[in-house]
Order: sequence, then structure tokens, then C-alpha cells
Amino acid sequence: MDPITRRRFLVASGVVGASALAAGAGALGLAELLGTASREPRGPLQRTLVLVTLYGGNDGLNTVIPYADPAYHATRPELAYPGEQVLHLDDRLGLNPMLPGLKRLWDSGRLAIVLGAGYPKPDHSHFRSMDIWQTGSPGRPLHTGWIGRWLDGTRAPAEAAVSLEPVLPPLLAGETRTGACVNVGGPARPAGIGTDVIAALGRGEPGEPELQARAALA
Repeated sequence: MDPITRRRFLVASGVVGASALAAGAGALGLAELLGTASREPRGPLQRTLVLVTLYGGNDGLNTVIPYADPAYHATRPELAYPGEQVLHLDDRLGLNPMLPGLKRLWDSGRLAIVLGAGYPKPDHSHFRSMDIWQTGSPGRPLHTGWIGRWLDGTRAPAEAAVSLEPVLPPLLAGETRTGACVNVGGPARPAGIGTDVIAALGRGEPGEPELQARAALA
């Protein structure tokens, strides 16, 4: 799905409002993103959070392996890794042998692992679960993501929360602000199509802006 089509879907489904799109949503070029690094010096307490979302899911027992647990080997006779193959974290757990980079981070004290992360009354729908992780609301559906709400509360610019993909995830959608997406090496937004045009297209408004957007997408 191309970026503009995805944004139209987000607006139509109520995930992100047109006001949020107009306030900060859109695509950043990689050069534009790198250029923001020199605007203001970073303070000693500032940190960068890197979030890796595995949309296809992840086999936790094949990532952090309980190699010393007999139940692990009994229930996975063909998938279980023997203890001598895993990258030992302690005398019970180890990383998959294909993750030496994470093991180096662990050895240097730069990696923490949280086991059994979840939420009350887990939903077994993959799509609903992804929605819960991105909105941070297991109890009821929300149309904003937890990072989007942080953008709202801090009035941060769009480049403060960047997704390195060609679509805007619900995670970065706030009520009045959104993050940005950087499509590295992929298709760019057509020239002359701004956030006002995208918002008009999402609202289904007739008139020149929608006609411009439809012509660009044709």
C-alpha cells in the first residue's frame, strides 16, 4: 500500500484525524531527517528510543531459549536447541545462536530482556493484538497511538518520532500531531501534494484538492 493510500485509510477509519495530518503528518526524506540533527544540541539526559516492530510475530521461545528446562525439549522435540548451541545468558536461558550481536550487547550491559510481557485477558487475534500494542489500550480501542499521545502532550515536532517505513503506523498518530515516516529508497509522495491535499482526500471532500490528489495517484 502506497503512503497516500495508507493515510487515506487511517483518516477514513478514524485512526488519525485530518487535523493531525495537517499539523505534522507526512513523509520526510532521509536527507531532511539527518538535517534535523544539527538544529539543536542534545543534552546529556536526552535519549533515543528505538522500537523494532515485528509485524509478522516472533517466536519468543526460539529467541530467548530456556535451554535448561526439560519441558522445553519435551514439547519441541524437533525445534529445540541443545544447550551447547545457544548463546548462554545464565545457567537457564540463552539467545538463539543467530543473535551474536544481541549477545555482545548483553555482555556489555547494554541489553535487558523482559520475559512474559503481555496484557490482561490477552486477545488471540493477531490484528487486535497489534492494535493493542500500538495504542497501549488493552481495555478499549483507541484512535491514537501511545507515541502519538506523547507527541500531543509535549507538542513535539513530527521528526521527534520517525518510522523508517513508507507508511504511517497508528503508533505515531495523535489527536493533533503525528510522527513522520521516512521511506528509505522507496517511492516518494508526488510533487505538489501536501498534507492539506491528503487531508481533503481522506475526508472525501469534493473540489480541487481532491482532484489534484486523485490525478497524482492515477
